[in-house]
Amino acid sequence: MAIDGERPDHEDEAEMLPDEAAVIAERIDSLDELDHDDYRTTEEAAERLGIDLDAPDE
Repeated sequence: MAIDGERPDHEDEAEMLPDEAAVIAERIDSLDELDHDDYRTTEEAAERLGIDLDAPDE
């Protein structure tokens, strides 16, 4: 692990994540093509995943 100002001993590009902006730019057209009925609200997604949004934080 690199400390501030230092570079890691190795740079394995296979472990690096793609640039988010580049990924979003590649997918923007397919996102625009989605039907708005395909989108879920936070409540719908939570219900589908079995998450209780009203549960107290621990």
